[in-house]
Amino acid sequence: MRVPLFIEFSGKNVLVVGGGGVGTRRAIKFLLAGANVRVLSLEFSNELIRYAEQGKVELIRGDAHDEELLRRNIEWADLVVIATNDPAINGRVRELARSMRKFFNDATNAEETEVVVPFEGEINGIRIAVTTEGLSGIVARRTLDKIMNMLRGDEELMNMARVWYAVKSKLKEVVSDVRTRLNLYMELDSDEKFNELARKGLVNEALNYVMSRASSRN
Repeated sequence: MRVPLFIEFSGKNVLVVGGGGVGTRRAIKFLLAGANVRVLSLEFSNELIRYAEQGKVELIRGDAHDEELLRRNIEWADLVVIATNDPAINGRVRELARSMRKFFNDATNAEETEVVVPFEGEINGIRIAVTTEGLSGIVARRTLDKIMNMLRGDEELMNMARVWYAVKSKLKEVVSDVRTRLNLYMELDSDEKFNELARKGLVNEALNYVMSRASSRN
C-alpha cells in the first residue's frame, strides 16, 4: 500500500535511467527540488544537454544493459527513476533497485512503481498533489485543476491561509515550548473572534489578538 508523503529532496541523489522526454521532465523536477541529478542513457534530450553544460545535471553516457555500470549508479542514488522505452532494461532496474533497497519511480509502469510522482500545485502555502495511480494522467491533471480553481475562488480560505502563516511564524518566535504552541493552535481553531479576523484576512489584528492571548500565559 502506498502512503502519500512530502519528502525533502534537497541534497538527495536522484538517478534517472533514460534521457528522453519523460526522463528529462523527471530530471528537471528533482533538480528544481534541489536534488543532485544524474542521468544514465545512450542519448540525451537537448534540454538535458543544456543543463549539463551549465553544471546542473550530470550525464552518464552508457548502455543500461551494462550490469556493472547500472549497479554502480544505483548504489549512488537515494531514488531511482526509470524512464526508458526498453521493457527489459526497466525490469532489470526495478530488480536491482529492490535488491539494493533503493526507492524507485517507474514512470513506465504504474503498477510496479514504488514511488508515485503526482501532479501538483501550490497556492498560499497550500500544496495539493493528485494521482490516479495509473488510471489516467489526464484525469489526475483535470482533478488538480478543479481543486486549484476551487481554492482560488474561496476568498475566506485564502485569507485564513495568510493569517495562519503569519500567526504560526510569530508564535514560533515567542513561544518556545512546542506543546504550548500546539495548545494555542487548537484553541484558536475554535476561537470565533480569531476566526472572524482570519476569514477577513486581517493579519495585523489577528496577530495582536493572538499575542495578547499568548502573553496572558506568561
